[in-house]
Amino acid sequence: MTTRRLLGTVLTVSVAGTFLVAPASADEPKEGMGSRFTIGVLPDTQFYSRYSTPETGNLAQARYGSEPYAAQTEWLVKNQKALNMDFATHLGDVVDQPDVDGEWKVADKAMKVLDDSDLNYSILPGNHDMIEDASAHPYNKYFSAERAKDANPDTFQERHTAVNNDSEYHIFEAEGQKYLVLALAWRADDEALEWAQGVLDAHPDLPVILTSHEVLNIDGAGEVFYSEDYGQGLWDKFIKKNDQIFLTMGGHHHGAGYRVDKNDAGHDVIGILQDYQMAYQGGNGLLGVLEFDLSGNELEMTALSPWVAQKPAKELTQFDKLILDGKGDSYHVPLNFKERFADFAPEWTIGDEDDADLGKKARDIVEEGYTPYTIPEDQLPEGPNDFVKSDKTVFHWRPGQTKDKEGKQLADGDVATEGAVIPDAFGADGAGDLVREGGPSNEGERITYAKDHHPLSSDSGSLYWSDPAGQAEMAEFRSKEGAEINKVDTSEGYTFESFVKIPKDFNGSEHGWGSALSRDSSIAELVDGSDDTDPTVMFGISNLRELRWWAEPKEGEGSTVWSHEVPTDEWMHIAVVNKPDSDTVEMFINGAPILRNAKGAEGLLPRDLQWVMGAGFDNLKPQDPWYGWIGETRLTQGVLDSDEWLTARPAVKEEEPSSSATTSPSESTTTEPSKPSKPTNTKEPSAGDIGQAFFAGSSHGAKIILPIVAVIAVVGGAAYALIPTINQLFGLNIPQPKLPKIPGLN
Repeated sequence: MTTRRLLGTVLTVSVAGTFLVAPASADEPKEGMGSRFTIGVLPDTQFYSRYSTPETGNLAQARYGSEPYAAQTEWLVKNQKALNMDFATHLGDVVDQPDVDGEWKVADKAMKVLDDSDLNYSILPGNHDMIEDASAHPYNKYFSAERAKDANPDTFQERHTAVNNDSEYHIFEAEGQKYLVLALAWRADDEALEWAQGVLDAHPDLPVILTSHEVLNIDGAGEVFYSEDYGQGLWDKFIKKNDQIFLTMGGHHHGAGYRVDKNDAGHDVIGILQDYQMAYQGGNGLLGVLEFDLSGNELEMTALSPWVAQKPAKELTQFDKLILDGKGDSYHVPLNFKERFADFAPEWTIGDEDDADLGKKARDIVEEGYTPYTIPEDQLPEGPNDFVKSDKTVFHWRPGQTKDKEGKQLADGDVATEGAVIPDAFGADGAGDLVREGGPSNEGERITYAKDHHPLSSDSGSLYWSDPAGQAEMAEFRSKEGAEINKVDTSEGYTFESFVKIPKDFNGSEHGWGSALSRDSSIAELVDGSDDTDPTVMFGISNLRELRWWAEPKEGEGSTVWSHEVPTDEWMHIAVVNKPDSDTVEMFINGAPILRNAKGAEGLLPRDLQWVMGAGFDNLKPQDPWYGWIGETRLTQGVLDSDEWLTARPAVKEEEPSSSATTSPSESTTTEPSKPSKPTNTKEPSAGDIGQAFFAGSSHGAKIILPIVAVIAVVGGAAYALIPTINQLFGLNIPQPKLPKIPGLN
């Protein structure tokens, strides 16, 4: 990630920093009516175009019955009047692969929705829309100047046509005043900027919104800055010299945020970055509704997804966010319009104050009838053995069962010191366990036990690797030398699963490329002709917060599977499935398929190599320390279907073993049985059954428990709610009875 630079700026505002003027809450409604309007913002749509083609199987249509690009434009048109939306703008990267005609057809169809409406719009080419062959320039073919003129009769003024430099400008009217939109091609050259200057000179009294594919960049901490490759130069030689430009918007760099800078006239210029292409489903249909509150003297950005609102409820996942409320996603920016425009448009004034809070209205519209994703209760585990066993298991590590070198179960906050053991729930006699490696004293507290875990994990906890920044050594667990799990053969493919959580303060510049799991190896040492010093397996996270799976295969070419940008402070279940019959390696996060999968690989390179949790390698030297939580982790030979993953529950559940008086829930053994699972007794428990369960669990607590049992037996109903609490307090496993359904209440 490019280092952040702040050149020639007087005032900067960062999504991760301290605001000089504290913005209001993004969802705080404004009081009373006012003069307000909005414009729609379409950030990079490239992956919508790419993965909605017949060649890619139109994944969105197949799974959800709709396409994200079309959902965006249809929503803008449908709600244009309600949101007093006077214009829309596309920020470039209309398609992903400019030489694939099918992608242009997807984009053409989606944008035609705007063409056929009263909503005028600007569009510009991003780097993914450009090719060197000027004679076959697809952008000009599908989005020509003629189309722009016909589609936008009220606003279109002129197109500067040049190879890979197509730029245009529009003038739209809102609340009785005119605004100029200058849409510059990606990295517009000097000739294009000379044309743009002529446009501004011809309209010296109009406030200007400049859009271009690349203006701002974003660093690992979420701070935005002018991109060194182009944006800084555009600011220095064009933006800051033209006082009319009060707002810039761009995409290209993955992320979202804004900043405020002083131009040569000493006036504020607000810069907005919005690009969600690396988010779930290539952006998940997210767009921007930018409100101009002329009465309240502020801009308000709201990032929302009309496509998520359309998805069938049964297909939703935790990544389906209807509205993003992060600091860089939805926000208010103070802007006194009359003062800002006074030097070049002294006659500018607000319109009639008859508009409600349009940002709130946009939220209300998209939220209507929507029910967010929640985990169904019948999918939650009922105990430590409530998961689907597989006789194909290579290893099944359960950090929630970690013990110190003396064999004592760790509790919440305990340090996993040298010699601590993560048990392999499948292996016998501890042969597949992971053991904490030693290290210098200042590394001793890098790994601690946490009772925190994914709600769908039947393990009782996880291990937390603290911030490795400034630490000289790694903090890792390793499999034992000579262990059978080190020699795994996955000729029939494999299914890898793990639960992980990324800390809220994750910084890509400091924590990027950390490895949760790897193998002590160097490909160059194992594969003839290779100079790759990476290990044969890497599961970790990039500096852009993408989960990454790399595996050197038994056959074929090694390649990387990338996720979208994943959230922080949320547990995720990751499944990576290698199918030899199709030579594919696919990643799923919380059951949802990701887009950037790999093809042409079979199995894992079969060598006797130790597995390592918490660090990666380069040229056989430990590096790339992990930062975050790791939950139970499993590898199986062959392909497991989703109903066999660790997030699934067995069709026939085995009885959970009763705990002894000295065993807490977190100490329950989870060794996988060699015998078939036994069916669960479906008889509803009586008070006598409950009493027997109490006494079977703890004879020492009988005097305390007996009165509680009596209360439950007599009161019933609401008293049964005590059972989970009693189980937790006394380390028991009393079944929860099902209460009868009462008409009108269930």
